[in-house]
Amino acid sequence: MTFKAAYVRQTLDHQVIAPSVFGFAALTLAPFVLKEKRKAIKAFALISLTGMLFLAIPANMPMKGIPPLLIYPAMLFSNIYDCAVRLPQCLSILLSKSSNAADFQQRLAKIKESNHLPALDGSVDLLPANINAVIANNYNYRPRPVIQSYLAYKQSLLETNKNYWANEKSATYVVLQPMTDTYGFYPALHDGPSWPELLSRYQPHWCQPTALILKKRSVPGSFKLIPMKTIQAKLAEPIKLEASNKTVFAKIDLKQTALGSLQKLFFRIYPPTLTVKLNDGKSESYAAPTDNLRAGFILSPFFLQPEEMKALYSTAIDRPQANNVVEINLSERNNDLPWPILSDQYTIELFSLEINN
Repeated sequence: MTFKAAYVRQTLDHQVIAPSVFGFAALTLAPFVLKEKRKAIKAFALISLTGMLFLAIPANMPMKGIPPLLIYPAMLFSNIYDCAVRLPQCLSILLSKSSNAADFQQRLAKIKESNHLPALDGSVDLLPANINAVIANNYNYRPRPVIQSYLAYKQSLLETNKNYWANEKSATYVVLQPMTDTYGFYPALHDGPSWPELLSRYQPHWCQPTALILKKRSVPGSFKLIPMKTIQAKLAEPIKLEASNKTVFAKIDLKQTALGSLQKLFFRIYPPTLTVKLNDGKSESYAAPTDNLRAGFILSPFFLQPEEMKALYSTAIDRPQANNVVEINLSERNNDLPWPILSDQYTIELFSLEINN
């Protein structure tokens, strides 16, 4: 749970988990400090206890208006208050007086109504993360190995999901909901390396504002990544892209500084920010974790909504040009500590993604 809070789910509601686990772990060392007579073991336990309590201070997660040393107590109090509010509901369940079964069915009905998805006669997977929609629609759920896109936070996990789509056991249908999450990732970074496989092995089956549903092709297609250009870039400096209606796949190698890597061992670090300028003049800024950038993703055209994802299946001539990315800028978010996390130089490899069906 500590690992999940610090490296996977980087939000305030989960940040309290990590220090709490360290705090409870520290309590197991208390008897050694209080009763152990051997000085060496007592000293080791005391050092370990102090270290764990220090790690229980989430100074890396600032909260506006609250000093760092008071963040954890404030969050802990909030959780205790939440437990007290939920206590009557828990007691009703324990005393078998709960109407939760009926409430659960009502919640499923609301989820089903808000997602508005059709009946599907085969196995189903869903991107990026809203498994509630699969459960509410009683689909035959057959997920990829890393079942929610935000959980594929390492390049190896992203590659594992990518390889899954070439497997005969991969789902018959894929529900692509709007590529949004609580972390603000650049939309195409959700299972970024998997998109060439999805474009070549699946085809649009149903499209509404709630989702684009893909169906596996009876005869799978193939894809090629044709090198276009390699750019040596500098952090926080805009990079103009050549005007093109091609599907541009990118791999960005952005390394951490030595101090940034050391900081990551003890505290959470913020991912860089990717800002893209579109052909219609709009600019969009998103979080862009370095491992996701390195693994590869569709940089252009920009897509977020189901209709925009469906357009990826159109030919270059038929595809609208408004969402073509014409400029990008990678920058570092402010660090809580007084040193840079990211290296000043990075490399961009650009490829033309060609689909053969």
